[in-house]
Amino acid sequence: MESVPGHRTVSPRALFRRIRTCATALDQSCPAAFFLLAAITAVLSARGNGFPYVLIPAVSVLLVWALIPTRDALIRFALPMLPALFVALSWLGQQRNMIADEAGRARFAAEAELIVDDSSASARSGEAFRVRNLQCRVKRFRYGANAPWIEFEDILPRVLLDCGRGKNAIDIPLGFGDTVLAKGVFSAPEPPLFPGSFDYAAYLEHEGIYEVFRPESESLEFVSHGKGFRRTLYDLRDAVLAAVCRGFRSVENARMAGAMLGGRRIALEKETRAGFLSSGTIHILTVSGTHVGIFASLLLLLLVWVPFRKRCIFVLVPLLFYALSTGMREPAMRAYVMIAAFLILRSLLLATSHINTLMLAAYVILVISPSSLLKPGMYYSFLSVALLLSLPRDVGSIMLGFLSRKLSQPLPVRYTPVWRIRASRWSRKLLSAFAATAVASLGSGVLSILYQGLFPVSAIPANLLVMPLAVLAFITAGAALLFSWAGPVGLIFSGLLEQVFRLIGWLGRFFGGLCETSIPRPPAWTVILFLAAMFYLLHAKHWRRAALAAALMGAMIASWCFRAAFFPAEVLIMSGGGTELEPAVVVTDPALGRADVVNVPDYRTGSALADYLHERGITVCRSLAVSSGRKASFDGLDTFAAQIPILNIYSPSNALSKMPDGPAVTMLPYTGAITSYDLSDEHFSFSIGTIDGILLSNHTGRGHLTLRKDGIPFADAEIPQTSARRLHIRRIETIPSSENK
Repeated sequence: MESVPGHRTVSPRALFRRIRTCATALDQSCPAAFFLLAAITAVLSARGNGFPYVLIPAVSVLLVWALIPTRDALIRFALPMLPALFVALSWLGQQRNMIADEAGRARFAAEAELIVDDSSASARSGEAFRVRNLQCRVKRFRYGANAPWIEFEDILPRVLLDCGRGKNAIDIPLGFGDTVLAKGVFSAPEPPLFPGSFDYAAYLEHEGIYEVFRPESESLEFVSHGKGFRRTLYDLRDAVLAAVCRGFRSVENARMAGAMLGGRRIALEKETRAGFLSSGTIHILTVSGTHVGIFASLLLLLLVWVPFRKRCIFVLVPLLFYALSTGMREPAMRAYVMIAAFLILRSLLLATSHINTLMLAAYVILVISPSSLLKPGMYYSFLSVALLLSLPRDVGSIMLGFLSRKLSQPLPVRYTPVWRIRASRWSRKLLSAFAATAVASLGSGVLSILYQGLFPVSAIPANLLVMPLAVLAFITAGAALLFSWAGPVGLIFSGLLEQVFRLIGWLGRFFGGLCETSIPRPPAWTVILFLAAMFYLLHAKHWRRAALAAALMGAMIASWCFRAAFFPAEVLIMSGGGTELEPAVVVTDPALGRADVVNVPDYRTGSALADYLHERGITVCRSLAVSSGRKASFDGLDTFAAQIPILNIYSPSNALSKMPDGPAVTMLPYTGAITSYDLSDEHFSFSIGTIDGILLSNHTGRGHLTLRKDGIPFADAEIPQTSARRLHIRRIETIPSSENK
């Protein structure tokens, strides 16, 4: 008789032994992994409030001791946690709204003395150096002219100085460290207007900013000019930028040069920024690992005559000055720490894996800036580098051998023509660049889906073309600076540099408009599963395992693409916002990928509405109607149309001359369309599919709105005159057919 094999069971003790074996192997191959785990544990325990979070460090230490029962491993985990925990607790102690605590309220008028604390601030005049919003620190403030001053001594709270837009903009150039006195209003950043819209308040909170100060245009006056090392360094940076850009004819190209070469945070045109975002090349506008890596590579080439070990150390000094001149923001800081860790280990002739060096750099970054753990940029940077390090070293040769596989064997090298050897070498380099760009773009694109709901389909060709131009921009800028003393020659190089940035901007807009895929933000666990399958695919030794990982990645992508089909159709009604804004109505049907909008009252509504539609997987607005000729009905149309193309706009005749026009906007009259509208005095009737509505507005923020589905009313309410905006969202499918019958 044949014995029937029984079910194989794994005891808890055997499972624990396997886990200990894996932990020991991880400790031996990548010791810095426990450094990074200690820093993450410290940051998470510092952010927690309450008794259970206090036990996180102790429990983690005991867990590591249980998995790796060696004193050396325990010390390597416990000791790195102490500085990380100390810095995290110190950082958490500063995360409070000190201004609101002193004032007792979040919005009030006051006179304040501010110190500019923004590396993008520039004392140079000109539109290319003007920054719309400046980060400042409040030295003191008071409620009125005769009220006592409230001063801050140890920690100066950070605020955002809103310099305004258009005619009300403040044109006084402010440099780093300048102290100014102004009268204005402190107010807390407003929360997201629509579900899924950008949370500006949370973004500022991660930067340690809880208040926005809007000064009166006539009240701003200088108290003192900034001094010190950082002010001198930033002035030198601006002088260099002015020298290399003196031959520029376009302000937009000069702004791009300032952002890409000097790390200046300057607002670009909406089309340019949207193009870079949609094409997956937005990282080119922020000094990050790409720019610091290019600068370090050029320095290593220029110092090729210096011995290698000394060269690795010499490069760190000018590289640090460059990173500091860009403001040493977190992208530049992360890049410098990663490059410095690699070069220092190479100079000391210490051999370790690149992943171990990467995790060591991540630990140093979290010790320097604990808030990095909560910012998407941290995951963008390290995920892209980890994916690049996971590629096989000879990936170009592997791809070339796969693409040029033949039945016959290649000839020996001595019989191969020189041109074929060179062509093979360059083919391997190009294929390696393509593989690296594809892997990094796919990894960062998945994070873009998670954080922005946007997948840059054209990121691979866009980055393949933009990256060489970025290197060329650094070389041309160096030549323009070197020959800036020789007038005509410097102007020639400056003109060439402008053409490089003109081409970079054109590529960003071209690939951004070529293909854009908006996907509803998926659950985080699906993104983690996709990335795990991607790493498994890169390390797979057998084609069956690789096929399984690829199939899992394809299944995740399919679930993301078809996720919007299961979203219900909704009606969103926004009212309120004071006496200047008209009510807005939005009808969305994600299954059909369409949306219909009535009124875009202001800039904030237009931006939030675009985010709301992207969140529901809608990239095109079928129709937009305006209920009156007042700007309170369409003041946010320009912002909305820059992000969401509009097929048809229905507008009264007295608003046509006031409304913006563009390639994504087509003006139509009120009649003769699938979605019909009718305007008569103050009665605005509209029909969207099976929904009919009547909006009665007296142009003071008050009115009456009635909505019917199949002739049956399901919303009938007065619109009060309130300063707070109110939202009402209702699923169309849940409206009973017999409601209010």
